[in-house]
Amino acid sequence: MAFVSVRAMVLGLAIGLGSASPGVGPALHAEELGSAESTAIQTAVQRQFDAFDRDDAAAAFAQASSAARDQFGTPERFMAMVKERYQPVYRRRSVIFTGVDRIDGLTIQSARVTDSEDRVWVALYHMQRDADGQWRILGCQLLETKSIST
Repeated sequence: MAFVSVRAMVLGLAIGLGSASPGVGPALHAEELGSAESTAIQTAVQRQFDAFDRDDAAAAFAQASSAARDQFGTPERFMAMVKERYQPVYRRRSVIFTGVDRIDGLTIQSARVTDSEDRVWVALYHMQRDADGQWRILGCQLLETKSIST
């Protein structure tokens, strides 16, 4: 059973999102985040998980970045999208935070999520510091693995 490292997936995501000059690969610059920043980022994602557990659309929406809130408009529309497209995160069985990386300006919180059917997913949370200085979730990419939780 092969499991691709989360760091490799984050690098792949950064390459896919980055722009490169023709014939030249993108130069990736990884940075370490301080423990206070990493904790604040993980706390924002955990708050959203907790809000999903309570079906609290307003609290879940509050953890979204201002750009994401502008895109969805209301907590109800946001929660409807999560229920439809992010079921493994919305009703997960377990979650293990696996690290925060900042690569070429992207801040990514990765987590290993086990869904209600014991399938394992990697969730890559794109984080953004809002104007108020708080870390919030700009978006999430889910990658299904071949692993099954035991």
